[in-house]
Amino acid sequence: MTKREGFILAATLWALVALTVIAAYIDGVTRTNVDNAHRAKRMLQAELDRRGTEATLLYLLATNRMNRRSLVLETEQRPNTGTVMLDDTGDGVLRLGGEAYQGLGEVAFSLQDELGLVSVNAPTYPQLSQVLTSIGVPRGDVAALMPRLSDYIDVDGDLILDGAEAYDYARTDRPPPANFFLATPMELNRVLGAENLLDRAQRQRLRAMTTPRLVSGLNFNTMPPEVAAAVLETEIDDLDAFLAAREEAPLTDFDRILELTGRAADIPSERVAPAPSIALRVSTWWQHGGPRTVVGITLSPAARYQPPVSAPWRKEYRYSEPSRPATALRQAPTPLLGGQAEDQDATAAPPNAPNQRTPGRPG
Repeated sequence: MTKREGFILAATLWALVALTVIAAYIDGVTRTNVDNAHRAKRMLQAELDRRGTEATLLYLLATNRMNRRSLVLETEQRPNTGTVMLDDTGDGVLRLGGEAYQGLGEVAFSLQDELGLVSVNAPTYPQLSQVLTSIGVPRGDVAALMPRLSDYIDVDGDLILDGAEAYDYARTDRPPPANFFLATPMELNRVLGAENLLDRAQRQRLRAMTTPRLVSGLNFNTMPPEVAAAVLETEIDDLDAFLAAREEAPLTDFDRILELTGRAADIPSERVAPAPSIALRVSTWWQHGGPRTVVGITLSPAARYQPPVSAPWRKEYRYSEPSRPATALRQAPTPLLGGQAEDQDATAAPPNAPNQRTPGRPG
């Protein structure tokens, strides 16, 4: 082989190597772009499913009635008039105690009666202190925080005993108190002395146990076990009889709760709510990660008689929070959310009972 032929062969080999590298690079870029496109498409579909799930839940809340612990789904739809049924299960129920359900696509959701939560805007009641103590905040820190929270949310600039007003915030280069109710549980971090009081896990637990609403009572039928344990100042493991009893029949009597738990909640008996309220929390999230969207709504079934209200509900607050550990999902007993079967924990319907059928779609 001559030198010229050897040079041509080497150049050809180098050209082939260069083409191979370029082809591999283009293939890698193409694969990355395709993967990104698939991921973007999946995330877009997840957001569409999340919004669709939220809209469907608002529709179901507006067109069905409640029993003492659940939203009752019926084949014959009728507007929610605020009337509470005794313990009817209709064609199926959606629990109002924060239980996780399968929504549209890969979206999950939960509904929570806010009478089953503790108000973060009620520092004068002991329940908020009990919740903070239950998640690991030292009692001394809790006692110091309550008067500061009271000064933060009251409408005047008068300093109460052990409280903190604008002057105290200015000394630490912090924004002054809002002199209004906390919009979300996360705003508690703005209260003087609370900024380093909770770690990330404690803040997440607090969000799940509290509400910014000024609730008028406590509903032990829709109360998550962790909240019930905090309010009754006991352990969740000691609530087996309490949890089993409320599956059998609604708990509306203060003495019955004392009998089941041996614990007397530090609340007046008249504050034991007999039924869910019109204040509800709707949470939706993608099952594979990302934030949870939390919306607080107030049902207003008489809205059509009260212009300018244009819908049978009002959205009072909205925020996002980090996702929580995955839990087993229940099947929602309505075809609007892809389900057909009865709620597993509801009283079984007769064998010939029709499947849930809802005429109409959410607007």
